[in-house]
Amino acid sequence: MSITGYIRDLQKRYEAIPTPGAILYNATVAKILRKPETKIANDIVERIGSGTILDLGSGTGYLSIEIARRSPSLQVYGIDLSRQMIKIATRHAKGFDNARFVFGNVDHLPFEDDSVDFIVSTGALHHWKKPTRVFDECYRVLRNGKEAWIYDGCPDAYRGQSGRIRSESGILVSRIGAKVAGLHGFTREEYQTVIKGVLEQTAFKGNYQMALTDIWMKITLRKRQ
Repeated sequence: MSITGYIRDLQKRYEAIPTPGAILYNATVAKILRKPETKIANDIVERIGSGTILDLGSGTGYLSIEIARRSPSLQVYGIDLSRQMIKIATRHAKGFDNARFVFGNVDHLPFEDDSVDFIVSTGALHHWKKPTRVFDECYRVLRNGKEAWIYDGCPDAYRGQSGRIRSESGILVSRIGAKVAGLHGFTREEYQTVIKGVLEQTAFKGNYQMALTDIWMKITLRKRQ
C-alpha cells in the first residue's frame, strides 16, 4: 500500500481527531484554511439570510463562527466527533450566542426531520466511515428544497491555478495545498467514480452536482421539494 493509501486508511479508521491532533490542527491547518473558509462563509450568508445551519465536522469552529458573525439571524450548529475540537471551538465562540458546538457523529444527526435550512462541511468527507449514512441524514434533516454544500480536498484543483490560489488564499496554501489535498481528499476521478457511486445509493440520487471551486471539490446536494 502506498503512503497516500495508508494515510487515507487511517483517516477512515479513526474518524475522531485525538486531542494532540486537535491542538496541532488549531495551530496550523485551521489557520491555513481561514481565507478559503472566509469565502465560503460569505457565499453562504449571501445565499441564506436566516434559519438554522449545520456545519458537519466543524473542527475548531472558524467557519461556523464566521457565518454567525456575518448574520446574527442565523443559528449555526457545529458538530464534531472530537471532544477537544468542540472544547476549542466553544472557547473561540465566546460572545456569539448564535454559534453552538455539539459533540456527535454526523452519521446520526441530533436534529428533527425537516428542521434545517442549510448544511455545510469542509474537509470532513474523507473521514466519514459511513458516507452513505451521512448523506441520508443530511437529506432527512434538511427542509424541502434546501441545500447542502460539501467541500473536500482535490489535488486537481491546483493544476494550472497556483497563481490564482496564491493571490486569493496566500502563499502557504498555494505551496502545500496540492500535497495536503492528495492526502486529505480525493482525485477528480475518485469523485466521479467512488463518491458518485456513494451518492447514487442515497436519497440525493440524481440530485447533486460536483465542481472544482477554489481549493476544493464542491458537492452541491438539494433536497427535492
